Amino acid sequence: MPLTHCILHKLERPVPGTNIQLQLRDEENSCSDGIFSLFEQLKHSLLRSSQKRYGQFDPQRSDYVLPGLLQDQQAGNSSFTSLSQKVVQQLQGLLEDIDEVFSIYLLFAIERVMEQDYLYILWLDPMGANQINTDLEVQHTQYIDTQKLSYALKVHINEWAETDSLKYLTLLTSRGNQDVTQAFSNWVGFTESVNLVEDTKEFLAIVDQYTDELPEDKLKETKAKILDYCIDQDRVGSPVIFEELSQQVNESSPEDFSNFITAQQEQPKTEIFTDRSSLKRYMRFFGRDKNMSISFSADVIGDHIEYDEQSGTLVIKQIPKSLRKQLSRYQNSD
Repeated sequence: MPLTHCILHKLERPVPGTNIQLQLRDEENSCSDGIFSLFEQLKHSLLRSSQKRYGQFDPQRSDYVLPGLLQDQQAGNSSFTSLSQKVVQQLQGLLEDIDEVFSIYLLFAIERVMEQDYLYILWLDPMGANQINTDLEVQHTQYIDTQKLSYALKVHINEWAETDSLKYLTLLTSRGNQDVTQAFSNWVGFTESVNLVEDTKEFLAIVDQYTDELPEDKLKETKAKILDYCIDQDRVGSPVIFEELSQQVNESSPEDFSNFITAQQEQPKTEIFTDRSSLKRYMRFFGRDKNMSISFSADVIGDHIEYDEQSGTLVIKQIPKSLRKQLSRYQNSD
């Protein structure tokens, strides 16, 4: 069982303008069965999200309690239950100034994977639903939609404690309520230290330089391998490791691509996290105006699609069958 600790607490304000009601557990939950399944689903939602950001505890601030409490817990000076209770109490104070009705659960968990420990703080919004009981009566109940995770924090404990890394935190925040989003970020002490867009932009420019030197028949194949690897890594919340990627790009010369990257980077890195939107834009071309919308994969340029830059003309040699049928019906309708 990879979960070594887990506990649930509840925060609720049922009526606008009233004080927040806090329900704390006095001991940890069992890390098996239902709560383990819930944790796994929520963890995967966090790791799959394209809204993840990476960073560190803000060294310029001292008004948040999580790092100190986590350090005490890891040193054996306090319990996991005490850590979670004190951290939730701080969040209660931050949310008091936000006059909003809400009911949430907070799941704290520590997962151990290959001798590495990770702390997760997951914000759960219960949804209302009706159920029919064994007496065939309708009852109101609540459930957790694990596909809709609004706020979450992941701390790579070993990386935070043992290295000078700037990306041991993974944060997910909602685009909805900005006051709650700011309160959550302040609560965990997060500051962004990784510019995903800029790192991805630099990396893709290097990919273009590398592939431009390849024969035509290898260019598309190589780009496809690179992008597939990057997307797979992003979907599981893992960085693009250049040495690992280089081995997949060219098995006969496994260091070739990673050495090329190092030579081209302004500040050499061995790995980066990527921005999913930038990867998608690199893979596809798209554009629209009020009368037209066009989107196509980059790997069909030169085969089914040709672009003349001087005339601004796009020639499509092979169109989808569904579009051909629509055009045929339109032509024959006169």
